[in-house]
Amino acid sequence: MKRHFALLRASFMALVFFLAAALPGQSQDLAILFPDIAGWQKKGAAETFFPENLYKYIDGAAGNFLNYDFKQLAVQNYANDQGQSISAEIYFHDTAENAFGIYSSEKPTAGKYFELGSQGYAEAGILNFICSAYYIKLSGFDLGSDGQNVLTTLGRALAGKIDARAALPKMLQAFPGAGKITDSERFILNNFLGHAFLRAAYVAAYQVKGQNFQLFIISTGSEKEARTMLEKYAALDKENRAPIVKPGGLIINDPYNGLIRLFWRGTFICGSSGKTPAAAKYIEAVAINLAKQ
Repeated sequence: MKRHFALLRASFMALVFFLAAALPGQSQDLAILFPDIAGWQKKGAAETFFPENLYKYIDGAAGNFLNYDFKQLAVQNYANDQGQSISAEIYFHDTAENAFGIYSSEKPTAGKYFELGSQGYAEAGILNFICSAYYIKLSGFDLGSDGQNVLTTLGRALAGKIDARAALPKMLQAFPGAGKITDSERFILNNFLGHAFLRAAYVAAYQVKGQNFQLFIISTGSEKEARTMLEKYAALDKENRAPIVKPGGLIINDPYNGLIRLFWRGTFICGSSGKTPAAAKYIEAVAINLAKQ
């Protein structure tokens, strides 16, 4: 009976947080997500921060978090009888895409990645991961040789409370696997390629036959929005005064980023940056994969 009740309670809490994450701007009690860990005690109550006072906790980095529609942060410290301590931070970013965006802006280009929540990585004394619309950062102090196991235990407990079935944004599956630099995917919410009118871009880095380039996918809200975005972009091309913007392929000479190959279909714009002919085939592959989705 107790086990049955515990399962019902866990399912109910997961539903509560799923619904809360689905309602933009809704404040929630993130502190109840911090689990009890055997051998560790919570040091005081969790601290909570919001957009207007996030700088008090991460002064120099607050702007980057706010750029990804940050909503709330809860911080809980743990300690044990050996004088060791852990800091656990839960950042709520309203959508899974924005959580992936802030996470991907901080993750290393080459790291020890593994499945935890949607995705996680570990460094010495650090374990960071995303789980749906939540970005979790765990750091341990003087944990010794068992430190990573302790952080992983805490991380899995947190992920289980938030969303045990969390996954990376589905859009990332449209990037071809061949030639892709492992774990190079990112999500850039604003000012993609330095242009205010380009936003919500999924990006992955590639290396093919010694040639480096970047593939990207922009998911717009409508075909009208996609056309408006492309018309603004095409207007920057001083080498082509009368570009034809229509579904299909388009090349723009970006005055700041060089030649940009694009393909427009429906609400999606995919393309590449980097002077390499190899990118053309990959853009076609992205467009085909998007059509399948």
